[in-house]
Amino acid sequence: PPQIIMADAAEASSFVCSVCLQNVPLVDKVIMPCCGKDSSTVQHCRRCLETIVQNGIQSSIGRCPACRAYFVMQGGLPVTQASVPRQCMMCCQIKEIADPNRELCSACMLGAEFSFRYECDRCHRVQNIPHPMWLYQPTPSTFTGASWACHRGCGDYTKWRIVQEDLERVPLEHAPEAWGMREKWLAAIREQREREATEGQREATEGQKE
Repeated sequence: PPQIIMADAAEASSFVCSVCLQNVPLVDKVIMPCCGKDSSTVQHCRRCLETIVQNGIQSSIGRCPACRAYFVMQGGLPVTQASVPRQCMMCCQIKEIADPNRELCSACMLGAEFSFRYECDRCHRVQNIPHPMWLYQPTPSTFTGASWACHRGCGDYTKWRIVQEDLERVPLEHAPEAWGMREKWLAAIREQREREATEGQREATEGQKE
């Protein structure tokens, strides 16, 4: 029957984005260079990736919705950094560079953007640390496995955990995988895309009335 043929044709010319969960024309499908394959059941649309980047570090660096690799958009396509390590301009260590503009590794990039307060596990005083120590917390309420110098009362390297007030400021896309925040992050992107669609429909309707 004609209607079935048309439905099949529509399915063949579109796909379901794994972020916004909408049927999107194939022309807007983007294969991630870090982990994507054309045959993969997990696919992403261009607009969702652009939204992730716009909400990312300095509105220019996003994280892959699937593997969380860092990427930028160039010419409407996602580009990940080459995996060849080089010297970070802040910590001077040889690492993979996440921020190509500032030549920073991922830890230094996050530390430059997000400086939070942490509680020392020994003296329990609070100290501001310009390094993403939350990445080393197994859960939001446990102390880190890595150490940092305590300048509040210990004068030694101790373990830390982010204070509750600053915990809420940790970007969902940069929370450790063990915290289970991935779906909450993607849901936030999905809600933003839905708001954009609603706003677009409203403007189109108002335009028709004029």
